[in-house]
Amino acid sequence: MAGNLFVFGTLDLNNNGKSEILLLGGLSNQLEYVELDDDGSHHLLWAYSPQGNARVTDARFHDLNHDGKEELIIVLQSNNNHWLNVFEWNGKTFSSNPKSIENGDGKADKIRPGNLAGSGNVFAVSMSTPTRSAELFSLILEDGNLRKSNSQTISAALVNNGYGPVYVGIFSSDRESFAALMSPEGDGLKTSVFSASNPGEELASDLLVMNGARVILSQYIQPFDENKDGVDELLVPFETGEVYALAFSESGLTFTESKLSQADLFKMKSSAGEVEINRTILARIENGLYDSILKTDRNNVPDSLLFLVTDTLMLGDTLNIFILPDSISDFYSFNWRAVPPDKMHFNPTDYKIEWVPTRDHIGVVDASYGLSIRIKEELLSGEDDFGDTHRMHPILQTIDSSLVILVSDTIVPPKPFVLVPSRFHRINISTADIDENDRFVFEGETPFGTSSINTGGVISIGVSADLSTIKQDKTSAFNFKSSSDMPDSIVTLSLIHDLDSNILYMSIFPPRDTVPQSFDPEGLSPGLYKFPEYFFEGFPSTLSLDSTPSGQLNILSSDQEISGTISLSSPLHSQDHELTLSYFGGRPYAIRGDINVKENGSQKTITEIDFESSFIPQLIDAWLTPVSRDTFVFHTDSIPDTLKANTNFHSFYAPATVLKEKISIEETVVSDQSPAVKVEAEMQPPTVEIPTIDSTDIQTTVFDSVVTVPVDSIDTSVDTLSIAPPETLPVSSDSIKTDAPIASPDST
Repeated sequence: MAGNLFVFGTLDLNNNGKSEILLLGGLSNQLEYVELDDDGSHHLLWAYSPQGNARVTDARFHDLNHDGKEELIIVLQSNNNHWLNVFEWNGKTFSSNPKSIENGDGKADKIRPGNLAGSGNVFAVSMSTPTRSAELFSLILEDGNLRKSNSQTISAALVNNGYGPVYVGIFSSDRESFAALMSPEGDGLKTSVFSASNPGEELASDLLVMNGARVILSQYIQPFDENKDGVDELLVPFETGEVYALAFSESGLTFTESKLSQADLFKMKSSAGEVEINRTILARIENGLYDSILKTDRNNVPDSLLFLVTDTLMLGDTLNIFILPDSISDFYSFNWRAVPPDKMHFNPTDYKIEWVPTRDHIGVVDASYGLSIRIKEELLSGEDDFGDTHRMHPILQTIDSSLVILVSDTIVPPKPFVLVPSRFHRINISTADIDENDRFVFEGETPFGTSSINTGGVISIGVSADLSTIKQDKTSAFNFKSSSDMPDSIVTLSLIHDLDSNILYMSIFPPRDTVPQSFDPEGLSPGLYKFPEYFFEGFPSTLSLDSTPSGQLNILSSDQEISGTISLSSPLHSQDHELTLSYFGGRPYAIRGDINVKENGSQKTITEIDFESSFIPQLIDAWLTPVSRDTFVFHTDSIPDTLKANTNFHSFYAPATVLKEKISIEETVVSDQSPAVKVEAEMQPPTVEIPTIDSTDIQTTVFDSVVTVPVDSIDTSVDTLSIAPPETLPVSSDSIKTDAPIASPDST
């Protein structure tokens, strides 16, 4: 996995009342067993780094010698054949030297293991090479000797015929254990279920639909009784945030989305710190994945935003936000990007933004700031007039953030009216292989729109949608298909962008290569953290990740001929992600897909493009385009009956600029500096521009009639509001009616 941290827990092997967890795949690239102190800080108890180029791929805990203490079981990928090791607990820590598994003939197993699953004393290890199968076995640890027993191999025709990675999971139902062999390919999960007691018996096989979920987090495949009926399901978490539950019954296999889906319980980057890890552990406990509890009692935390950033404060609440990514980050600098609210300040001693709102702050308040943290240092050498010079130069990562806070009255919380900015998702294909007489027919629903343009014989077809118009818990689908006959041979390109986790998955079927590839731009350079993580299946093995000085990414380069270009635009926060893929291949036949918005507002775009006969990627480039997405929030208590009170609005993403446009008026305006302004009638009633006059009644004479406007009815700046007098009828003194001003086309 590209830069993932896996956390297993929780235990208390040293019986001191503190929770302990196992970390796999962190920045240290070693296996770490740490203890959580009462304040949530981490204390390292034990660490293990495999020799050479070996890599720990998975780990499990189980009491193998029945002494009441869990042993640590790990599987490794390496050039040697000792792929399964066990570490014993000595009362304070794990042993430094593991015990390895060897067969009865003294030769180690020769496989390349995948993930490790276990239930009771039944274990299973998946393998994609040399065979697409899994091995089931039991482990016995007696008198310091480790051996494997009841070893059997499970294999299925459905999984054997494929190219995706192979995973295994073990779960129980009605006092019987089952082993599931799984392999994802495209949008399907090839699955076969076996009896753990009789592995030679294949109970069920099916191709399960993943509905756009991509990249299985195999280390977290585990049994879980989600509906508390005494029967386990098999949880299958995905990199894109979904969690599915695989269940087996007499009626066959079911594969449904779990209630744990999109709850941020599994995926963590390798740079995750103590705060994020503790938060994830607590969330797993709350959702019933762990039985242990941390010693940090969140009920004892004061009424402040100490751990989690919130967007709502009541009058009397205290804002107290720790802004560093984690407690181990090295602070370097902080500065405001916009003027913060009154009395909001940053405390550099504890790295917190502190603020107590007052009644003047009721409404939406935003404060943008920039934070720089020190990643590492480099030595810069040179010369001056006296000789050699050397100095340490910090390598920084800059993070731009914005606090968006809704301050509510403790008596009557305001009900804001929000104008949400547009967020367009676009997919476009340009090629000369489409005949200009070929009609593409659209089948779908709003908010999708289509386009078809002929530019010098190059036809461009595309589909776009404004994601801001799609409601939560809603799916919108489309199909933009050629009117010509469906070709006999089709190659399908799939593009799936999870905008919540910012993961872009691309696949080709039939594949051009069977090796999955993944790229994390942030790992290449910390400044590229806004780019998605890229996952490719079925693409040529020549993919790589390079960046240009302008910040553009190049993933595939070739000097071969191209026949068309695909453009994909995805809206992120304050920028759009743009990707172009040039290819050589057949005629595009159809574009189809859907946009899925879940209950929590997370969005995912799924697009599939069918090509006739062949599709060969030649060039792939990606870049980010800054955009302005101001969210305007109007409050009912800021739009009164009169025109005196100001209308407050703030931006979610960037400081907003109020455009004051003076409307050109040709009519003559006559004003007086006296407490009243009188205008004599001419042939046509003139237009009167009314300046701001404090503590003064304004009188306007129109045809021998006098209209008196109370002082509390109008309060506006000069040259910002022009009012034309109405008919010659008198106007009541408590209101004035005007036509809505019309702004010029280039104003907001």
